[in-house]
Amino acid sequence: MNAAARRVGLWSLVALVGAALLVAAGCGGTKSSSGTTTTTAAASGGTYVVELTTDIDYTDPALDYLTTGWEIQYAVGCKLLNYPDRNGAASSQLQPEVAAGLPKVSDGGKTYTFTIRKGYRFNTGGPVTAQSFADALNRDASPTLQSPAQAFLSDIVGAQAVLAGKAKTMSGVVVKGDKLTIELADAAPDLLARLAMPFFQAIDPALAADRNPNGVNTPASCGPYYIADRIPNNSITLLRNRYYTGPRPHNVSEIDYKIGNTPVVIEHDVQTGTADYAASGVPPPNYKSISDKYGVNRDRFWVEPQLSVQYLAMNTSRPLFKDNVKLRQAVNWAISRDALLEQGGYFAGVLTDQILPPGMPGFKRVSAYPLQLTKQDVARAQRLAKGRTRGGKAILWTSTTQPAPLQAQIYQQDLKAIGLDVQVQQFTRAVQVQKEGVKGAAYDFTTEGWAADYADPSDFINVLLDGRNITASNNYNVAYFDDPAYNKRMASASLLIGDQRYDTYGVLDADITANAAPWAARANSTNRIFVSANSGCFTYNAVFGVDLSALCLK
Repeated sequence: MNAAARRVGLWSLVALVGAALLVAAGCGGTKSSSGTTTTTAAASGGTYVVELTTDIDYTDPALDYLTTGWEIQYAVGCKLLNYPDRNGAASSQLQPEVAAGLPKVSDGGKTYTFTIRKGYRFNTGGPVTAQSFADALNRDASPTLQSPAQAFLSDIVGAQAVLAGKAKTMSGVVVKGDKLTIELADAAPDLLARLAMPFFQAIDPALAADRNPNGVNTPASCGPYYIADRIPNNSITLLRNRYYTGPRPHNVSEIDYKIGNTPVVIEHDVQTGTADYAASGVPPPNYKSISDKYGVNRDRFWVEPQLSVQYLAMNTSRPLFKDNVKLRQAVNWAISRDALLEQGGYFAGVLTDQILPPGMPGFKRVSAYPLQLTKQDVARAQRLAKGRTRGGKAILWTSTTQPAPLQAQIYQQDLKAIGLDVQVQQFTRAVQVQKEGVKGAAYDFTTEGWAADYADPSDFINVLLDGRNITASNNYNVAYFDDPAYNKRMASASLLIGDQRYDTYGVLDADITANAAPWAARANSTNRIFVSANSGCFTYNAVFGVDLSALCLK
C-alpha cells in the first residue's frame, strides 16, 4: 500500500478448524494468494531490512492500529488463537495458538473457557499464563490508556465499569489456574476472531502495570521476535525471542526498520539490495515499470487483494456537515473516483461508492453514486449543494505520503464546482491518525482507508460509524457520525447470526451510503509489495500482510 490504512486486512472468510498446532510456513515452496508458486532455499540468520517513509503509530500492542504496525505485531505477539504462517486462503484459518484447543462455550454462547498451554515464554524469560491474557484485556479497557481495543471488548461483563473508571478489572474475565474464562453480556458470533487481534496478545506484568497513554516502545513479547529497540521516526529493531519454542518460523536473526526516506530512495534501496522490503510502497507511477521488469507474483513484485475501503470522511460534528445530508450527498456526486484511483498507479485497486467491500459477507452492490464522473453528475451535485454550503469554507486533512497530496488537489478542484473552497493540511500518516482521532478535531474532511480486522461487516459498519463508540481520543469513527436510529440498528445487527446477519448489514450499507452519506467511499485497494533479490520465503498472510517471521535471506 502507499499509505498505511487504519487497520490490517483479512481477505477471505474466517473459518475455525480443529485444535491442531499451527504449521510453520517453511521456505521450501511458497504460494501466493494468486496461486503462483516460488521455490527458495531456507537460510537461517542474517539481518532483513525494511523501509518506511513515515513511522508507525505505536509499538505498544494496546495502541498500535496501523497496517504497518500490525505486520510487526504478528511477528512479536502470541495469542489465544492466531492465523498460520501460510499463503492464500489457508492463512485465514483461525487456529489455537497459546490456547490448548478451542474454548468450551456455555451459557447459550455467552461464556468461553480457554485452557492455556504451557511452554510459551516472553523474551524476558517469564512464562505466559492465563493471567497474561486477562492482564491484556483489563489493560485495554483502562480509561487512562484510551486503547482502540475498547470497542472490541465493550460486551464483556464488567467492561463498562472499567471503562467508566469505576473498577480496575472486568468481572467477566476470570483466571483459575491454567483456565481463562470470558463472560459476555450477550452471545457474540465474532468473539474468537476479535481475540485474535494483536490488542489481545499476552502481556507481561511490567506492561500490565503501565497505563501511560503514550504507550511503551519496547514491550516484552512472547512470539518468534520481540522489539528490542525503537527510536521514533528513525528506526525499529526486532530480534529473535531466544525463549520461543513454538511452531512458527523465525528465520532471520534480526529485522531492522529504517524510517524516513522518500519512496524514490526506498525504491532504489530495494532495487540495489540496500533494503529488502518497501513496506510503505514506491512512487505510484513506478509500479508499471516494476511489474514489467519483474512480473507479478513471481519473486520480487507481489499484488495481493485487500478487504478494504478508501474513503473521504465528512466530519458530521462540525458546522459544515452537521445535519446537512444534502451537502454530504453532493460531495459523493461531485468527486472523480476514477481520477483519484488513477493517482495510485498500476494495480491500485477498484472503484467503489459504498462501505462494505466486495468479498465481505453481506456485500451487495449499492450503485448510489457515479464511479466515473460526467457533466450531468456535477450538475446534480451542484443542485444538491445549492444553498447548503454554509459559507463555503472547508478544511481537508490528508497524509504527506503519495499519492495523497495529488489526490487532495483533485478533491479541491472537484469540490470547488459545488461551492466549497477547500484548504488542505498535510501530516505524516501516524500524526494524521492521532490528530483526527481526537474528538473535536478541526477538520471538515479527512482522507482515510480501512482494512478489515476480521471478515465481518460489523468491523466496517459498527466500528467505523456507531456513534456510541466515540471517546475523547483514539477514535476511528472519524466522520463522528452519531445517529441514534442508525446506532440502534447497528447494535441489533451485531447480535444476529448467519444469513440474517449478513442481509441486515447489506441493507444498512445501502441505507447509510445513500441516505446518511457520512463518507464518500471511492476505492477498494490492493497491496503492492516490492522486495529485494535477497528476499526469500515470501509469505503473505491474508490477515496481517507480509509475514516477517517467515521471510528469509537467500
